[in-house]
Amino acid sequence: MIDITDQVLYEARLQTQSKTIRQMSTPTIKLWEGVLVLPVVGVVDSIRAQYMMETVLNKIAETFSKVIILDIHGVAAVDTAVANHLIKITKATKLMGCECILSGISPAVAQTIIQLGIDMTSVTTKSTLSDALEEAFLALGLEVHKKE
Repeated sequence: MIDITDQVLYEARLQTQSKTIRQMSTPTIKLWEGVLVLPVVGVVDSIRAQYMMETVLNKIAETFSKVIILDIHGVAAVDTAVANHLIKITKATKLMGCECILSGISPAVAQTIIQLGIDMTSVTTKSTLSDALEEAFLALGLEVHKKE
């Protein structure tokens, strides 16, 4: 008889670690009342993109946020599947009544999206996180003034 207890425990630990890593790699942060941000850094594959969607939609439901900024400044490259997942995230957030602003698109990612022929007309894009936050404030009817 073969005892597979150690193997089962090892696989359970791996699954737990994998889940923890996914959670750490997709921190949806409440930046302001009604505004969330998801800073994305590193490689985004289809599995991570799907987890990002689940995380974002759950956080929108929890916080009743009206704007989410998806900042992909830290993403060096995307493929067709990932670009399509990003578009799906923006569409899913709109279905929940939350505007999605995509910021930090690198030149390489912009070229890839255009070469793939992905329609970005329905997606609000800003070059920097700061510009995206300003857009989020405008969407919420908020103004920021410098203190004199």
